[in-house]
Amino acid sequence: MSAVRRPRPDLDPDIADCLSAVIEPTIGLSVIDLGLIYKASCNDSGIDVALTLTSPASSLGEFIVDDVRAKLAHRFRDAPSIAVELVWQPPWDVDLISDRGCEQLGRPVNDR
Repeated sequence: MSAVRRPRPDLDPDIADCLSAVIEPTIGLSVIDLGLIYKASCNDSGIDVALTLTSPASSLGEFIVDDVRAKLAHRFRDAPSIAVELVWQPPWDVDLISDRGCEQLGRPVNDR
């Protein structure tokens, strides 16, 4: 595991803030802190989000996608469209968990 976190410049800060309220139910962390959001952007045509799950075997995909879409629709009522795509590349990895997420899991940040 790497010791240095890679910045996520592809996440719009307002969208990321909104999605911090979406909790992955089996782990209990936000999709942001788990690093499940690979892309979150906004332009004149709307909001575009790409997210993954911790495992392709997870049965929570539709639930999380629906929650993401609902939270965005509630916060960004004027967005012309909201596109949420479930992707599998690159595969999710524990190195994507934020420092805050590691702390919430009781996992020392220095162990990465």
